Amino acid sequence: MSRTGSRLRAVIADDEAGARAHLRALLEALRVQIVAECAGGSEVAPVVAEARPDLVCLDVRMPDLDGIEVARRLQPGPPVVFTSGYADYAAAAFEIGAADYLLKPLSPARLGEAMRRVRTHLRLTGARTGSGAGTEARPRAGAPPFPRIFIPVDDHRIALAPDAIRFVEAQGGVCVVHTDDTSYRLRTPLGRLERLLGGCGFLRTHRAYLVNLRRVRALVPWSRHVHSLLLDGGQETHVPVAKSRLAAFRGSVIWIPHAGGQRSGPGTGGESGDRGGREPGTG
Repeated sequence: MSRTGSRLRAVIADDEAGARAHLRALLEALRVQIVAECAGGSEVAPVVAEARPDLVCLDVRMPDLDGIEVARRLQPGPPVVFTSGYADYAAAAFEIGAADYLLKPLSPARLGEAMRRVRTHLRLTGARTGSGAGTEARPRAGAPPFPRIFIPVDDHRIALAPDAIRFVEAQGGVCVVHTDDTSYRLRTPLGRLERLLGGCGFLRTHRAYLVNLRRVRALVPWSRHVHSLLLDGGQETHVPVAKSRLAAFRGSVIWIPHAGGQRSGPGTGGESGDRGGREPGTG
């Protein structure tokens, strides 16, 4: 269960013991319980899987594995707050959905603001405690009872039902929302859209793609480690699935293990799908 009305549970990771102690003291003053500490990035994923915290505080520059890569490996998982002495990595952090990015030396007021953001995120998504990296993630709960996505267009906003969106694609500094008959360009980071749409059945399958699982027709293997999702709709569209995201995809759908044997005839569904002579990512 989430900790929106009680103490948050946090894992902190920083290669400097003094920095961890300072952050621990500030968090405890904000009624945040520290359930584990890590001195290196490679320690974080197994610790998060075991402790199932509500949030993770990550230093960016750690000697074995940097915080940005750690956060990628945790997805989808608990909200991540970065703490760093360098502003250079903020854009990369928010691109992968960081809840906040704090510069050292840490300010109690600024850290308090970050914790309010985490609590708001947990309340809006109905998120349970983090499931950790390498676990099979379920679609996030907390979708509103009558979900409508209001997208800014010129001086007004249009309402879309979630199922009208096939996928969202990051292109440079914008995200393109693809529907059956048109597309919309938003200056919103893909990571933020992932958090907003996760409760409506959307899954991040690649660093540049967010897919509506209800619009998936088949999982297509191009090689042992290269897969794409074939989407339904008027035009054939393949969206890539990163090797690191296959477990999350399998955990978000009803996955029937392969038991051997052959397809019984034409039209039988399966993992192979309809490749149609296209490469992943084309549409």
